[in-house]
Amino acid sequence: MFKTVFTAAAVLLAVPAAAHAEDARNFSHEGVDYAYTAEQKGDVTVIKGTASGGVPFRLYVSGDRVTGTYNYRNVNFKVTDADQALAKFK
Repeated sequence: MFKTVFTAAAVLLAVPAAAHAEDARNFSHEGVDYAYTAEQKGDVTVIKGTASGGVPFRLYVSGDRVTGTYNYRNVNFKVTDADQALAKFK
């Protein structure tokens, strides 16, 4: 699960936050489809959406940390951890 979360987070973090939350975005990575919105709330970027099969996620990016939930499980890791995970799969 963490491989998926890190990889998805890295791809999501690489895309700038949407100006408006209603601007939905989609992408596929390693056979998993993601649909999400991103919204800036002060110093925090909120990324929320679903992965294939309706798996929900909500990530809060603040400074160098990512917290939130993926498939109803808590996640908490450094942005650099996500970047490093994605680099391993390229």
